[in-house]
Amino acid sequence: MNGPVAQAVAGNPEFARQYTNFRNTAHHALGDDLTAQVRQAVAQVHGLDQALGDTAPPAMPDDKSAELCVAYARRMPFEHTAITDAEAAEVIDAIGEPGYVALSVVAALADAECRAAMVDLPALARQA
Repeated sequence: MNGPVAQAVAGNPEFARQYTNFRNTAHHALGDDLTAQVRQAVAQVHGLDQALGDTAPPAMPDDKSAELCVAYARRMPFEHTAITDAEAAEVIDAIGEPGYVALSVVAALADAECRAAMVDLPALARQA
């Protein structure tokens, strides 16, 4: 794993390993294509051209489930408290409860990685 969070936690190898395992587990649970689409959507919300650490932009959503997930992910950084139970239920109906949990984790971690890059978290961690 690379990116500002990985760089910031590199000084604590055990924590870095656990964080990487947690992140990779969520990515695996959501699937490579949808993970890439979600990470791209969150990066765009933050005004970044592409998700951090990703080498190529993902394909656009090609089905209703993916479209719902990407729309949900776009709202996570700044509108998460406005997501209604009905909207969440629609996503759960499309990808199941485990998928919804994975989607939420992937979106939240992508948001954190974008924010970490924007404040140069690795430099802040070195100062601590």
